[in-house]
Amino acid sequence: MAILQEKVGLTREDLRKLRAMRPGLSLDLQVMTPNGVKRVKTEFIGMDGTRAIIIKFPDESRWGSLRESIYVDSNLVIRFINEEESGEVVAFKAKTNVILSKPSNYIFTSFPLSIQCHALRSEQRANAHVFVTVVETQTDIMLFDGLIVDLSLSGCRVSVDRNSVKQKVELKTDITLAIKNPDGRISELKGMVMNQKADETRYYLGVKFEESEKVVEGLLHQLMIAQ
Repeated sequence: MAILQEKVGLTREDLRKLRAMRPGLSLDLQVMTPNGVKRVKTEFIGMDGTRAIIIKFPDESRWGSLRESIYVDSNLVIRFINEEESGEVVAFKAKTNVILSKPSNYIFTSFPLSIQCHALRSEQRANAHVFVTVVETQTDIMLFDGLIVDLSLSGCRVSVDRNSVKQKVELKTDITLAIKNPDGRISELKGMVMNQKADETRYYLGVKFEESEKVVEGLLHQLMIAQ
């Protein structure tokens, strides 16, 4: 995705993906420098309808001086990971319209005319809404209650209220997901934390199941997610 193909026109699906961006979302920002292309990290602040995208000016103490690369009318490529469904990289071109220094260092860009998407997972995930209790397998300590927001045979994404998270779970931690079935019984799925991220209100865990697909499929049927 180094070069975006030209495709003008946003579909409803494109707009839905853009509106899935939440304040605090990590962004990959591609700019042109005198030495060539440079990619830095920043974060999404918000959007003004379909008029502008607002992002934080990258931390120059970390990425070096960027004033020669980011200025009014400069071209940017912005990428982010959309975890709403199957997990994909969404990328779009934008032009720098305004740079503010007060009340904070913000960049207002043009709203994209098109987006490009690149799937990260080969397996589609189903949207879910399943309450779950997350337990650290090794210690059997209950970490927090959450919600499975998407689910497949190989893994899931768990959403948790940030206020209930006292300490983030380290990557590669073995966890057990305790799920209450419609009949009242508790089913358990063992997995490993593969990624984590947070926005202003929610904390998300990407979990890879360590159970066989047959076991997971049986649970999906019980929860009436799989057909």
